[in-house]
Amino acid sequence: MSDPKFTIIYDTYCGWCYGAAPVFDALVATGADVEVLHRHLFQGPLAYRMSEGKGALVLKADARIHALTGQEFSDVYKKNVVLSDTEILASHYTAQAAALVHAQGPAKEFALRQRLEKARYIDGVSAADRDAVVAALRAEDVPADQADQLGSADLAARAAVTTRKAESLMAQVGSQGVPTVLKTVGDTISQIDHSAFYGRPEDVASLVR
Repeated sequence: MSDPKFTIIYDTYCGWCYGAAPVFDALVATGADVEVLHRHLFQGPLAYRMSEGKGALVLKADARIHALTGQEFSDVYKKNVVLSDTEILASHYTAQAAALVHAQGPAKEFALRQRLEKARYIDGVSAADRDAVVAALRAEDVPADQADQLGSADLAARAAVTTRKAESLMAQVGSQGVPTVLKTVGDTISQIDHSAFYGRPEDVASLVR
């Protein structure tokens, strides 16, 4: 039997993806064949304005995520992001940032993801803060001239390629949202219940054996 391949489909601004992050990081740390794909869920009609009802839903979801996973959502985040009159839940900058480092592998992309999650959920940085995402890229040793491409049509097109691939894979298993974790063995692809590893992410290594 061939070794399994795993695919983790996520969006940096998806609270449930943040909740599952320790599980995802533990899976990458096993050294298994893992591909990570930024779904860029929050765009177009799904780029919600927090003040138009989305914020209240996010607060409820975040409380549940914290209870199940222990992941922290700071008061600064709640004040500056969730309860903001102007904040729009749009992940175009983070999707483009992920596209910029994608070829360097899952460890690098997830190192960037961790920085962006801290900026969001702990430091309360707005999704509209391009400079914060550029700073995260530079902290991951992305050259300045590349990091400055953030917001360009070329980088948006690269991010869209990843989005389409993620959508195609999700459709194959009937997944409706992120995070989605897939396991492929030979020609068989199946969806993994990552929530089974909340609170004990190290046990995700059992999937590799």
